[in-house]
Amino acid sequence: MALQVLSIDTKRGAEILDEIYGMNELKACPLVNTFKIIGKRWTIQILREMFRGGKQFNRFHENIKGITPKMLSLRLKELENNKIIKRSIVSESPIRVEYELTDLGRELGPLLLQAAAFSMREFPRSIFKDGKPRDPIKILAKSQAVAIR
Repeated sequence: MALQVLSIDTKRGAEILDEIYGMNELKACPLVNTFKIIGKRWTIQILREMFRGGKQFNRFHENIKGITPKMLSLRLKELENNKIIKRSIVSESPIRVEYELTDLGRELGPLLLQAAAFSMREFPRSIFKDGKPRDPIKILAKSQAVAIR
């Protein structure tokens, strides 16, 4: 089931949350649960690299500044256990392992893009050297216009 990004007003959002949190069968907070899975240190950076096309341990290690090999292994295993990524041996000799997003993992794409857009728009001083806000959709449109030329 693909994630649908909800664009709703605050009042409707409050109604939806009231409905969800009023369910008798609710066992845990869905928001807290999501962030338990993807909110651990380094997990978002690993997912970012996977969405950017990264598949190999060494590429993750090179592109995620500060992560140790031990921590990278741990986070990859957690993502695999949560069925967000899958690990495949693509070569036996020498052994070569690749990781890829599962369908479940790909569902996180719109959520991560929304989170990135929020920071780019609302907290540009933390994100950009010039401190000016940017819209990822406009950035994509510009890059596509350049590629077409």
